[in-house]
Amino acid sequence: MRHEPIINATDGTRPDPRAPGVIRLRQAARASFRAVIGEASVILRVEQGRKVIRGGWIAEVPEGAISLMPAAIPLDVENHPSVVGPYRATALLIPAGLAVPLGRSQAMCTSDSRVSEAFDRALDLLRRPTTPQAIRDHAVLEVLLWLDAAGLRLPPPGPGRFSDRVRRMLMSDLGHGWTAAEAAGALATSEATLRRRLAAEGLGLAELLIDMRMTRALGLLQGTDLPVSEVAHQVGYASPSRFALRFKARFGVSPSVIREG
Repeated sequence: MRHEPIINATDGTRPDPRAPGVIRLRQAARASFRAVIGEASVILRVEQGRKVIRGGWIAEVPEGAISLMPAAIPLDVENHPSVVGPYRATALLIPAGLAVPLGRSQAMCTSDSRVSEAFDRALDLLRRPTTPQAIRDHAVLEVLLWLDAAGLRLPPPGPGRFSDRVRRMLMSDLGHGWTAAEAAGALATSEATLRRRLAAEGLGLAELLIDMRMTRALGLLQGTDLPVSEVAHQVGYASPSRFALRFKARFGVSPSVIREG
């Protein structure tokens, strides 16, 4: 099975202009995205519409509910607009290195008012430019602790894979035209070893790079107002039309479908 990545935090990156670490997501048309892999774990609240997540389980996150979207785990994601407008969600990025509750979840989402109130407190603090980073981290941790009380936890990290190292390296500049020689050099290994170790995980460098570019593009389309041509440029495509063809081949919908409406 191919593991295919997605951009920061599950569904994209629309930074809240008042709040670093907050992502606002929007999708106009219903669409399903197969085996997407988040670059960072997030706490996600659906503000309008609903979300369906499949990853060894099936969870429907209704409007107003809060869920955890772990990084580095392939998930099938389906976003449904509501009858009154597009799918909208707000995500809090979980800072790297934060000591978060880990374990098996007893629930996939929650509408517990205590969790939502903690989420709103975190949003308020994150939107204040003078809030110290330690307080920002604590605010996010409070939401995670309430989620833990409601039975939602991030899974413990699994064994590291070679492809994870390659992903982290490629992620630093997805617009670059990476060659096998450059990638191998950046990882202090040989081209033959790079190809052999990726092949052992059922992957190739070109395939991995295309998937990472397309899922990063998905996040930019959902989470920013950048023109499609600029999204294409940021993920390494000089031709928007070629980018659109590649995107549709990967996700089954054109970039314009994400934005229409």
